[in-house]
Amino acid sequence: MIKAIITTLILSLSAFAHGIYYDLIEGAIAVRITAPNNVPISNAKVTIYAPEASLAFVEGRSDINGNFAFLPDSRGIWKVLINADSDHGGHLKEFTINIDDKFKIKDFEKPPYERYLTIISVLGLLFGIFGIFAMVKSRKDTIK
Repeated sequence: MIKAIITTLILSLSAFAHGIYYDLIEGAIAVRITAPNNVPISNAKVTIYAPEASLAFVEGRSDINGNFAFLPDSRGIWKVLINADSDHGGHLKEFTINIDDKFKIKDFEKPPYERYLTIISVLGLLFGIFGIFAMVKSRKDTIK
């Protein structure tokens, strides 16, 4: 009888040892990788380095929608390396993300076109206005 009870206990304990458990954790940092025409780049190799680390914190590949996410474990400047292969060679991109004390994005290094987009827009607007004035003035000069 005691042997049957011990066997039952052992079998019931082993039933809890197998299975899959999960939990949702907030605070992941996600990177979306796209081509210039906003088409997602899947299977791009992504390597993340923690602040002041020489070994990779995490390595992986972007999903079918071009997304890659990781959970930072410390604040500071994190380095992101992206290597996206294409039919005409690899494309490398490196940038940094500044993570604050609450493991949220404080700021990040924006692509060059985003940094200068305002300046380029203002210059385009000024050239457009100048072009309209020049066109109107040239029409007035030809009418006389």
